[in-house]
Amino acid sequence: MKLITYAITVVGVAVLSLSTISSAHAAAADRDYVCESLYMEQSYDCAIEAVIVEKKRLNKIYMTAYRTLDKHEKEQLDKEQIAWLKARSEQCDFEHDGPMNNTVVYAMINSDVCTANETQKRSKVMAKRYNIK
Repeated sequence: MKLITYAITVVGVAVLSLSTISSAHAAAADRDYVCESLYMEQSYDCAIEAVIVEKKRLNKIYMTAYRTLDKHEKEQLDKEQIAWLKARSEQCDFEHDGPMNNTVVYAMINSDVCTANETQKRSKVMAKRYNIK
């Protein structure tokens, strides 16, 4: 009986892990990150992966656009990007000074999801402006 319970638990964890991975990949394709409704560890992983994916996407778009610009346009883009980063930080950054608990962890997850979503929006704006696919 213990073996059956163990096997069911292992299969359940495997299915949950696969669904979490699928959700993260589907979210990247659909560009809609919803990580908060998963279990804490999966939510945390989903949010971190979302940030990584979106930052890589934005960096690729930024570098592609940057290579096509003259010196003045590069300076303008740099200023614009710095202003956007400050605005994103004001909106999404998480600061906490105190003991960690579940509420704090979920606040960190929400911050990461916000960062991913705002970075995604910026990528879309830049891709459209510079006609990058």
